[in-house]
Amino acid sequence: MLLIEDKEIDIFVASKIGSLKHIKYHTDITKNNKKYIENLVDIKTLQKDEGITRMEWSNAEQTEILIGRKNQQIQVYNTLQGFTKSYTADFAPGEVVGLGRCKRKLLAAVSSGVVKIWSKKTEEIVNVGKIDRMRVCADDDAVFATGGEENDLKIWRIGETSPTFVAKNLPHDWLQLRRPVWVTDLVFLPQEGGRLVAVCSRHGYVRLYDSRAQRRPVIAVDFEKMAATCITNSFDERQVLVGFGRGQLHQVDLRKGKPDKGYKGCVGAVTDIAIVKEPRLIVSSSLDRQLRVHDYASKDLIYKQYLTSKLSCVLIQSESSTPLSRVDDVKEEKPEIGVEEIGVEADDLDTLFENMETIGEKPKKTKLKPEPEELPAKKIRPSSGGATDADLDDTDDAIKKLLRSTEKQKRKREQKKKEKKAKSVFHNA
Repeated sequence: MLLIEDKEIDIFVASKIGSLKHIKYHTDITKNNKKYIENLVDIKTLQKDEGITRMEWSNAEQTEILIGRKNQQIQVYNTLQGFTKSYTADFAPGEVVGLGRCKRKLLAAVSSGVVKIWSKKTEEIVNVGKIDRMRVCADDDAVFATGGEENDLKIWRIGETSPTFVAKNLPHDWLQLRRPVWVTDLVFLPQEGGRLVAVCSRHGYVRLYDSRAQRRPVIAVDFEKMAATCITNSFDERQVLVGFGRGQLHQVDLRKGKPDKGYKGCVGAVTDIAIVKEPRLIVSSSLDRQLRVHDYASKDLIYKQYLTSKLSCVLIQSESSTPLSRVDDVKEEKPEIGVEEIGVEADDLDTLFENMETIGEKPKKTKLKPEPEELPAKKIRPSSGGATDADLDDTDDAIKKLLRSTEKQKRKREQKKKEKKAKSVFHNA
């Protein structure tokens, strides 16, 4: 993906051990490295039950984050000041599965099925049944939805004791068996006033509900043998991004009722998805400890960062920007020392070099090879035929005798070959 200008994007990532990290992502991929990652929580002080289960923005300016932990602790983190407030959701057992704000009221839901809405003056508790997810509508913060195992989608309004919408399951299958229900995540479609809600299930389906039309889903998309874990809105209308337990990441077109695009690269289960509207990027976290950024149009994996712990939630800060607090950790390259920094003017440069002492290189030590010793001359041995005489002074005579002896040997060899051949023919006959 070719980008003309470099743009900084702030990403906040939470993990299942309780760590919180701030990442400065650059659209210019060459600038992304580990010096733009900082820990916002001291990892040494974390306990086993302090894993972060939910993370949501607390205000429209995106300067405060609501953090829900496994031990029912709810913290408010200011991106500029740090942790400012802390609450305890001890009104029912279970971990925090949903957080939100409605004006000055705080909403918190636990997995046992209790949602508490409180402020400094009022307090309200709603029993919604066992749930896996609670989410507040962005268009109307007085509306929230819940869903869980064998507890289908329900839409609630603050101040009312009964839900305004209760989803109805699909008819029995062709074997007349009831279809199982398990809502793992849900999302309100934007600019619909809380009327349209899309849910995903661990049983491998994505459904769209219209609270004004009917109780049963208006669109249902099935993924065989694929457990959906998270869902979020995509860039276009009536499109959602769904993550699955085996690492798949798909876009589902709810207008056509079928999957639209697929994004590869994840190995562990996808735990959360967020989008960057400009440029169009998809940010996902997974249990394989990797944070990934995909290009929406080309579907390419353009960034991947290992963060040492199993990731659970991810948030994108698009309305504002947060500087890195640890500036001293960012190492900058020091410029080379110039002539002016030494204190020497350019005119005196020649005199400086003239006054310098010349340092010669030490000559390399060469190992002297020992002189070869004179070997005694080899004595000329007589040939096997006895024709060579070592005492002859005339070399011509010695050569003639040597040739005669070799001719004799050659004749003897030929005679032996003829005898062998004759024997072999006789025996064969």
